Amino acid sequence: MECICNVKDIFKTLYQFEKDFADAHNITINEAMLLCCLKDGDCKTAGTLCEYIGLSNSRVSKVITSVENKGYIDRSLCKEDKRQMLFSLTNNGKEKVDQMMSAQLNFDKLLQDLKTLIPE
Repeated sequence: MECICNVKDIFKTLYQFEKDFADAHNITINEAMLLCCLKDGDCKTAGTLCEYIGLSNSRVSKVITSVENKGYIDRSLCKEDKRQMLFSLTNNGKEKVDQMMSAQLNFDKLLQDLKTLIPE
């Protein structure tokens, strides 16, 4: 039973890290991961974004809608396959990626906190 309590504490620690990140950047970790997937400037399909982020199609669809509503991505029809949508960063999206990449994330504290929670 102690292991279950440790797992709960690990989840709480990760949740707090995600919450602090969202508070600092006004964007969730999943939204940030989606933007980072597009930072190379290439348009990507929803399927490619699902693979990169590791979320289900329905979850990625919600993340896409969220960052699109924030003005960070654009969507367009794929010329080769009109059933596919392509996603790319807007100028605001590029600025957000630059802002996040230059920010200092406190990974040292996160790793230290996690190490204290993982039994040897």
